[in-house]
This record gives sequence, C-alpha cells and structure tokens, in this order.
Amino acid sequence: MLIFSAGTPVAIFMFLVGCALLVSILLKRSYRYFGKAKGSTVITGLEHLPRPKSSWDGTYRDAGAIVDRKEVEMAELARDLSGQLTTKMIVLEQLISESQKQIDRMEELLKEMETIGKEKVS
Repeated sequence: MLIFSAGTPVAIFMFLVGCALLVSILLKRSYRYFGKAKGSTVITGLEHLPRPKSSWDGTYRDAGAIVDRKEVEMAELARDLSGQLTTKMIVLEQLISESQKQIDRMEELLKEMETIGKEKVS
C-alpha cells in the first residue's frame, strides 16, 4: 500500500479526482434546485397585458358577462335592502313592545286613580 501514501503522485491524483467528482455532483444538485425555479416562472403573455382599473373591465365587450354582472349587482343590492328592511322591522317591533308596555302601565295608573277617587268620595 505504498502507492496510496500521502506524498505519492497517485494519491494526489486520486485526491484531485475525488474533489472534481464532488464539485460536479454539487453543481448538478444546485442546478436542479435553482434551475427549476427559474424555468417554471416564464410567463410571456401576461406580462404585456395592462392591469384592469376595476373588477369588471374585461366584461364590457361580452354581452353574457354584462348580464351576469348586472345579476350580481342586483343580488347584492337585494341583499343590502333586505338587511335594511329586517333591521327596521326589528327596531319597529321593539318600539311597539315598549309602547304596549307603556300603555299597560298607563291603564294600571288610571285604574289606581279611579279607585283612589272613589275612596275619597265615599
């Protein structure tokens, strides 16, 4: 085993071959890892399109999309209006119940006044 001693040219050559093999393996791994990320993000068609100014910009030339957009807007408006009506009905029911309580209380006070007035007259 004198051929693979530290100072022989064969040992130095084998060391250099091992280093070259290690560098080539690491370069292949890094190319696979970093090369895929760059290759998969190539989008050429979308880079030249202008950004829409509103969410409905692309639908002005399509009649079906216009109808669908109007249906969505009408559904949103109907939901908002029904929510407002429901809120107003709840408030109205609360006011009616409070007024009924006040009416009942007033009737009780009138009955008490009538009984007190009858006792003073007698």
